[in-house]
Amino acid sequence: MISKLRNSIIITLSTLFLFSCDNGSVYHSFKHVNPKGWSKHDTLSFDIELKETAYRYNIRAQIRNLSSYAYQDLYLCIKSNIPDSTIWQTDTIKFQLINKEGEIIGKGWGDLYELSVPYRNNILVKPGKYTIRISHEMKDNYLKGINDVGIKVE
Repeated sequence: MISKLRNSIIITLSTLFLFSCDNGSVYHSFKHVNPKGWSKHDTLSFDIELKETAYRYNIRAQIRNLSSYAYQDLYLCIKSNIPDSTIWQTDTIKFQLINKEGEIIGKGWGDLYELSVPYRNNILVKPGKYTIRISHEMKDNYLKGINDVGIKVE
């Protein structure tokens, strides 16, 4: 019995350590999507403050989807601004969530899967406040099966 308890404690501490590792990220956040469906008019906003200038950054967009998501792909409209500015750049990115064989791509547990794709790589930025706004570009007015949308800056 003591051996099982000890093993359980070791596994729990190891898991906590792995999830607490920084992996070089300077910003990482998820926004939860309404379980009734992500409205075509609902824009998720991420406010990011970068202070360092000597580094090149990679920005990744992330999705947590349910296995009940109805499509193979997900198209997102991503708008980002130049620091402290009203100038916005708009991009569309594609997530392939299900492969041709019908298998869900990404890492998952239970009914929830997570996938990360590059948005911008190796960019040199000025210090300042950035905003990234994300909306979906799918045909549904209320897109079901998307649980969370995230941004990670490394």
